[in-house]
Amino acid sequence: MLARTAPSGTGRAGRRRDGSGRGKSGAGSPGCAGSGDGGAEAEAPARASPWPALCAVLLLLCLIGLPVSGWWLAHLVGWPLGQIWLLGSSLLFLPGAVCGLWLAARVTGRHRKSPWFSLVLALLGLACFATTLWLMVAKPV
Repeated sequence: MLARTAPSGTGRAGRRRDGSGRGKSGAGSPGCAGSGDGGAEAEAPARASPWPALCAVLLLLCLIGLPVSGWWLAHLVGWPLGQIWLLGSSLLFLPGAVCGLWLAARVTGRHRKSPWFSLVLALLGLACFATTLWLMVAKPV
């Protein structure tokens, strides 16, 4: 019996020596629509998504705008800024904002080494914002 050989220009099992799996025609693997250009789509550099930068800008705008608008509304109503619930909520907003920014940087970046640290940041930020919400709604004297 004669052994079957691979077509010329390919290695074993019909693969080219460069590992692309394309034959002489340049059409992709079965089930993929190849354009015959030799795999130029796979060699194109990946474009970075603009969403992380947009989300970071919107998050910064919110973190700056919330205290400013809150202090302005407290001034319009006539509440003194020295009230305990207002000072407490302002002081809790700062670590909550830092946790939120740090968590956003970890989620959008490549810092996936420690998911427990991200969970701790998320829970700490949530606790700060939930307590701030309670202080704003309940207004304890």
